[in-house]
Amino acid sequence: MPAAALSLAPGSALAAESPSHRWDPGHPTTSRLPNEIDANHATSAGDGVYGRFDGLFDVGLEVGASFDSSATSGAALASLHYMFMAGVYVGYADAFGGDDARSLRTLSFGVDLRPAFIPRWSNNLQVGNSLTDLVIDSISLGAGGYFRTPRGRSFGDVRGLELSLGVGVPLTGTVDGPWFGVRGALRWDDPGAHDAPSADVVGLATLGWHFMCGGG
Repeated sequence: MPAAALSLAPGSALAAESPSHRWDPGHPTTSRLPNEIDANHATSAGDGVYGRFDGLFDVGLEVGASFDSSATSGAALASLHYMFMAGVYVGYADAFGGDDARSLRTLSFGVDLRPAFIPRWSNNLQVGNSLTDLVIDSISLGAGGYFRTPRGRSFGDVRGLELSLGVGVPLTGTVDGPWFGVRGALRWDDPGAHDAPSADVVGLATLGWHFMCGGG
């Protein structure tokens, strides 16, 4: 009888234990961490990354058209962003001798920041639709300089500073593939340049290809 009582004791103790203190497989057994993603309460089906951890760098090669107050020019843009966020760009625009063009050729360059991706992803704020999430993450702020060629002068005779705002649309809903991009910029010529305007507004529309590279 004592042996039987002892053999029943563990089961009796477990049965008497409060349900809130029992371990249930599949349920968390530790405290939550700040900004931890809870799979049981995920707000969307998307992972928020969409292939951006397949490489360290996002490379973009784009062609299109540049618009300013005087004319439309052909344009090309190349960019390189680390972890899809912080990067550099270089652009070139050519008016092909247009009679009304204020600048025959322009070379621009600078730094570019897409601030949304890592903060949004780490806080589980993705919408869940890859197209929407990638568009939000592509919103960028740029700052740089340029050299331009006014009619009748040499290349780079006029230089200045530019600030820009841009956004892209992945046409296939993936990082690797074709993107449509638009960007607007404010440009200020060097105050020492002849007839330098206070500011010039420039628009850019491009179609290009982006891909991740540099390891994963």
